[in-house]
Amino acid sequence: MLPVTPLRVHGHHDACIVVGTDGGLIGLNKSGLVTDVLRPMSNPISSSVLLDGHIIASWNLYDGDASSYMGLIPTEFFVDFGGTSEMGRESDEGKGPEGATWWRKLEGTIESIGGEESRFIFALTGLGIYSMDLKIENDVASVNESWRVHYPSWTLSSGPEIRDRIASILITESGVLLLSEGGEWILLSAEEGTELDRGFLDLRNPVNRAVHSSELGTMVMTRGREIALMDRNRGWVERIRKIPGPVLGACADGQEWKWTGWRHDGSFKNGQLGIRMRSEIGVGMLGSDKCICNDGAIERWSGYSSESEVV
Repeated sequence: MLPVTPLRVHGHHDACIVVGTDGGLIGLNKSGLVTDVLRPMSNPISSSVLLDGHIIASWNLYDGDASSYMGLIPTEFFVDFGGTSEMGRESDEGKGPEGATWWRKLEGTIESIGGEESRFIFALTGLGIYSMDLKIENDVASVNESWRVHYPSWTLSSGPEIRDRIASILITESGVLLLSEGGEWILLSAEEGTELDRGFLDLRNPVNRAVHSSELGTMVMTRGREIALMDRNRGWVERIRKIPGPVLGACADGQEWKWTGWRHDGSFKNGQLGIRMRSEIGVGMLGSDKCICNDGAIERWSGYSSESEVV
């Protein structure tokens, strides 16, 4: 079992970084070796994204005025599988997140973070969207703002009970894709942040998160028994409403989507949906053939077999 209770999983080459429910971070390789726990702050991690060589994480604070910490932690913390005892220290909040080579305290609540390579983009609730560029020189990290735009106005929602907020931020070939909990999406220019396009997914459940593949497009995961698949140009949407429960982690493997979630594993290829039930809840994928469960177990991902239900 893992030393943290998994909340999110970020794939990292042939390994992954696991975010724990209590704010702990660990590295995990495909052989099952685990690094010591790094707990950058005493409270849970609200959002995180993996860049080239770094993980960006945020911690929302709700004592008094809403504020947030954001920190940049090198992935080298999570590839030394020999274990380093100093990684177990908790941070003094006045000094920023433990292990961070760059950090800031922000006024406002961080709603979501997205990014790839040396760029990350985050949203502050009701305040704005910010695009940041990361540069590393002589092992010193610097982060500079490339643009900022006003927080978007959401006009459509899947239901009146859904409080619209940004559920996911993705950097795609077409630009920066913002997805709201209510099912609306907005495409921003990657260069300036200007709005290029918007649309509506018409989902029955609030959006939880999304992942993007340059080959397959975007998978949108909801908090219910449905997912949506958009092609790269967002002109085609496949709504899949036959899954046993919410999808919690997914990856693109060749020409198919693979995922794990609430007591099932699934795949979608060439219009064919495959489902196989599992006893535990899958939180995220480890590579393309294993999944990490909510109890900390690592199990083989169950794809097509004689026991699969294909619909």
